[in-house]
Amino acid sequence: MCEGSPATQERYGPPGVRPATEIELAQIELAQPRWSTLRELRVRLRLILARLGIRLGLMSPTSPHFPHYVRVRLLRRRGMRIAFSVTGLRRCEFDSDNVRIGDATFVNAGCHFEGRGNIDIGCNVLVGPQVMILTSSHEIDACGQVSRDSYYKPVRIADRCWIGARSLIMPGVTIGEGTVIGAGAVVTRDCEPGAMYVGVPARRIS
Repeated sequence: MCEGSPATQERYGPPGVRPATEIELAQIELAQPRWSTLRELRVRLRLILARLGIRLGLMSPTSPHFPHYVRVRLLRRRGMRIAFSVTGLRRCEFDSDNVRIGDATFVNAGCHFEGRGNIDIGCNVLVGPQVMILTSSHEIDACGQVSRDSYYKPVRIADRCWIGARSLIMPGVTIGEGTVIGAGAVVTRDCEPGAMYVGVPARRIS
């Protein structure tokens, strides 16, 4: 994983250091050392309107009306560990804050992160549209009765993976580095690094 790298530490911020202001975060995102007063006002206004719309229930933090850097900041304010260089995230749903997404990862539109257990996505990952990642399930007793109580298992997707459109990642799965998951696959078991998995349930084909 890339969490220990200097670039990632710069984006997440080392412990014990004050959080960056919204303007400073936007400067990092756009790599512009000096901002005009008008640009600063535009960024502040966008963030204020975004938070107001969310509080009133009129907008989601992942609304396509927000620039991606605003979406990232709104999700980070909820407590998620999302690198500043993450892009996409349009119309995505997050059921909890137990989500980490690493540097340079792209998350396409309409993804669902159930996230009651931890979801850890590495660096340079491509997540296709409408991917669903689940971390909770229910026990079934000897009589076939499904428990109403949930249990949680973490999901980990390593660096440089490609998760195809409408894939379903089930609780407890670890996907190895550089692995490709075909569109529409249902991943129920761990996937080896550098491989390709397709089908329902997903099976290795290369």
